[in-house]
Amino acid sequence: MKKLIIAISSILLLTVSSAMSMEFRPSIGISGNMAVYAATGTEKNFNEAGTAVDTTTDEHGAFVAEYGSIFVEAALNDMISIGLDYVPHDFETPENVSNEDEGNQRTASARFDELTTVYAKVNIPLGGAYLKVGYSQVDVTSNENGGSRNSYGNASTDGYTVGLGYNHEVASGFSVRLEVTGSEFEDVTVNNGQTNKTEISVKEMIGARGTLSVVKSF
Repeated sequence: MKKLIIAISSILLLTVSSAMSMEFRPSIGISGNMAVYAATGTEKNFNEAGTAVDTTTDEHGAFVAEYGSIFVEAALNDMISIGLDYVPHDFETPENVSNEDEGNQRTASARFDELTTVYAKVNIPLGGAYLKVGYSQVDVTSNENGGSRNSYGNASTDGYTVGLGYNHEVASGFSVRLEVTGSEFEDVTVNNGQTNKTEISVKEMIGARGTLSVVKSF
C-alpha cells in the first residue's frame, strides 16, 4: 500500500505542476471488465515444532472474473494523460476442495478487494489508439472452511500493468474505449499462526483484462 500511496502522490504532484502551465482537461469514466487470472498455489504443512516442512503441495489454476470499475483522468497535453482506476467491489477464486467426502474435508479460496491502478495513457498517431502503463495494488483475503478452522492472515500484492486501447469520440465530450491490458503481481504468503503452521503462497500471478468504457471529458 505504501508504494501505491507514493505513486498516487507523485501523480498528484505532476498533475498540479502541469496544470499550472497548461490547460487542465479532466475526464471521468465507468468500465465493464472481463479478466482471466492465473497463478501457482503452494501449501506447506510444518511439523509439530514448526521447524521443518512435512508436506508440500503445488497446484496451478486459472479463473475468470467479471467486475465493474470507475476512473478519473487528467490530460496533461494532447499526447499524455494520467489517471486512477478503482474496482469498488471484490471478486473471488473458485473454491479448492481437499480430502473431498472425508471427515476432514477442507475448502479454500481467495478474495481480492480494492483493486486500484494508477496509470499513464499515451496516445499514438494511429487514429484513436493509445498505450497504457500502470501500477496496480490489490488486497488478498484467504478463506478456509473445514480442516483446522484456523484463520489465515491477509496480505496485499502489487504489480505492473501494460496494455493497448482504442478511443472513439462520440459527441458532447463523450467517448467509448476498448482496451486490453496484462498484469503481473508479486508473490503473497500467509499462514494460520500456529506452531505446526500451514503456510499458503500464491506465486507467479498474472492476469489479462478486457475493458469497455464510457468516458466523459470536460
